[in-house]
Amino acid sequence: MADLLTYLFGAASFIPHGYCLLWRPDLVALHAVSDVLIALAYIAIPVAMLTFLHKRPDIRGNSRKIGYLFVAFILACALTHLFDLATLWWPAYGAQGLVKAVAALISAVTAVVVWLMLPKLLAIPSLRDLERANELLEVENLELNTEVGKSRSELNRINDRFEKALTGSNISVFSQDADLRYTWIHNPRFGFDPGELTGKRDEDVLPAETVAEVVPLKQRVMETGESASAYVAIENEETGTVFLDLIVHATRDADGVTDGVLCTAVDMTEKHLYEIRLATMASQLADANMRFEKALSGSLITVFEQDSNLKYVHVVNPPPGLTAEFFLGHSDSDLFSEEDQLQMVPAKQAVVRSGESKVIEVDVDIDGGTRNYHVRLDPAKDGEGTVTGVIGTAVDMTQERENERQMHLVMRELTHRSKNLLAVIQAMARQTAARSDTTADFVDSFSARLQAMAASHDLLVSQSWSGADIGELVRAHLGQSIDLGSSQINIHGDARTISADAAQNLGLALHELTTNAAKYGALSVLEGHLEVSWEQIGEVIRLTWTETGGPEVVEPKRTGFGRKLLERLVGPSLDGDVTIMFKPEGLSCVIEFPVHLLAK
Repeated sequence: MADLLTYLFGAASFIPHGYCLLWRPDLVALHAVSDVLIALAYIAIPVAMLTFLHKRPDIRGNSRKIGYLFVAFILACALTHLFDLATLWWPAYGAQGLVKAVAALISAVTAVVVWLMLPKLLAIPSLRDLERANELLEVENLELNTEVGKSRSELNRINDRFEKALTGSNISVFSQDADLRYTWIHNPRFGFDPGELTGKRDEDVLPAETVAEVVPLKQRVMETGESASAYVAIENEETGTVFLDLIVHATRDADGVTDGVLCTAVDMTEKHLYEIRLATMASQLADANMRFEKALSGSLITVFEQDSNLKYVHVVNPPPGLTAEFFLGHSDSDLFSEEDQLQMVPAKQAVVRSGESKVIEVDVDIDGGTRNYHVRLDPAKDGEGTVTGVIGTAVDMTQERENERQMHLVMRELTHRSKNLLAVIQAMARQTAARSDTTADFVDSFSARLQAMAASHDLLVSQSWSGADIGELVRAHLGQSIDLGSSQINIHGDARTISADAAQNLGLALHELTTNAAKYGALSVLEGHLEVSWEQIGEVIRLTWTETGGPEVVEPKRTGFGRKLLERLVGPSLDGDVTIMFKPEGLSCVIEFPVHLLAK
């Protein structure tokens, strides 16, 4: 880049042209003023030529191109003189040479073109030839006027038909010149008279916002020559908003030059209002349908429609795990087993044949499970009342049926548990009475055991009899004798939920152990300590009850009811073992039962 600039604008080794003139003021001024005047003249001449060509659009083709060539030739000469002026002070000889080369090229082309055009210039007719041609033209013009008169008469007749055809219609036709002044209009809108509009522009008769929309459109049509259209809304005080479909075509003179536009305006107000009403109805229908689908979404109701061939054409809120696409385009034979089809298809066919509604209960296999539905089938009809298919409303009754079955099971289980509970209470009553010296002792012991059973039952009821957590069961029974926040007790073990039956039996054992500890064991003194833990070892759950720090323990000589309850009732009831160890430092009890007693 540096080398190029050095080449074009000189370097320290070159000297400006003024140095050659010894910087004599008279010579430098003579050359400078001459170059400036010549350059200005060379610039003024092409400007005048360009102005002439601009104001004479009739000059076209090669003549116009030759004019532009002379403009370029003269401007190139002007540029060479400007560079001559510049080199008086700056040694830009490279750039000067380049400009002269361009000027030489343009000059050579201009010279060649002039010599090529010389035969055509010599062929231009003389003034005498033009006069003779003019005389012949006048004769032909008379003949042409006669023909034109006939044509004008025919044109008037056609125009009269055209205007009669458009009169009273919603179509306006008008033309405008290149300045967009109205030159002709037929069947104008808004109460205008054709005479009022002629000579006016759009700005004079239309609102500003409409003018801003239609004028650029018309100008673009005149520039490109391509027709265009626009949908225009015009505010009118008398009729309100009027909607026009405006179609714009370019018009041309005899030489094919665009000289204006021809426009057709079709009043679309009625159609627009109809479309608005139609769109409003469609929007309302879509909103209603959306509300309908939202109302059904997440509910137990499925709405579907099938055609006369029982192919699904519409499904709203399909069954869980399925989509509407799963059904659309398919029939029941494609989706359901033969057994399920026998429940549904005959009823649907009967509705199509008779046009009468039906209600059926069906159990169908859907998505790998059986579901029960209460289905109402209604005929789908067209505008003429002809049955075209079936509209079905299916209410999923699976959960309700399951609840009914579960209720029956619960009632049977309640009966069974009640019998078992009464048997256990009866046995406790006999054993407690046999080992009670007085009625008061019996009432106290028996009431305590009933409260223990009640505590287990309360825990089971809170879990809907699905089972009970071992830790919560231990805390429920210990809480009847000691503050669970006391430092005397330590309870730990992983969360394990056992079945309802196992919870009742284990609750009896925990009650007996708690009562014994509170009366005679570690919980009977402040220095005593109790640790209750449980863990899973293989296929066995082991609960360990360990007392320390209480009164010295001596193994009793006779077996009490509590011990019998633990070893002979709780152990077998849990399909396990209960081991009681009377250590001097404190009572220890290990209860083991199989893991199959854990709640599923």
